[in-house]
Amino acid sequence: MPAIKPNLHHIKSELTRERLLSSAMIVLQESGSSQLSLQAVAQAAGMTTGAVQHHYASKAALMMQVLTRLIAELEGSAEFWPSPRWTLQRRADHFVKQAWGQLYSTPRFATAWSAYLAARDDVVMTAHIVEQRANIQQRLRAQFLAAFPELENRPQVDASIQFVFSSLRGMGLVKPFASKSAIQDQLSVLSGFIQSLRN
Repeated sequence: MPAIKPNLHHIKSELTRERLLSSAMIVLQESGSSQLSLQAVAQAAGMTTGAVQHHYASKAALMMQVLTRLIAELEGSAEFWPSPRWTLQRRADHFVKQAWGQLYSTPRFATAWSAYLAARDDVVMTAHIVEQRANIQQRLRAQFLAAFPELENRPQVDASIQFVFSSLRGMGLVKPFASKSAIQDQLSVLSGFIQSLRN
């Protein structure tokens, strides 16, 4: 049986997408979220804006992939998820602190959601974002239950997990308009909510 030859066009396309994602991350880190655009990413990657649009039709599509990559990096981070051997309070406090500090309070998170909201009237893009978010949510659910295994068989566990992440997203979006103490109080309440799910 002959060996299957790799599709060179597909490989080249994937390499280009990776290059664009890396360039988007560089723009975010060096220039901040306000400067992220398809044009800025094209310039950082040494490509034309049209070439970027061939792979990412809009800023929302690009930011969805950036956010997916950021979450994937967090999933692989030994520091992000607490050990299931820790006490429940320590795990809940650690998770909330890490989730807030490494993702939801960052400018790139707000940028991503600004792009998503701007694309909400685009039916095709909205469907794409919904699909990508569903994949992210499945992975986050699995990681969350690995860190908090005692919650696995609790009533409405999926709704409870989604509520935790929805709360973090909401705080991330209102962060520019809220006091630091108000956010910290809400994070404390969120940790308490996670702990209460055991009861």
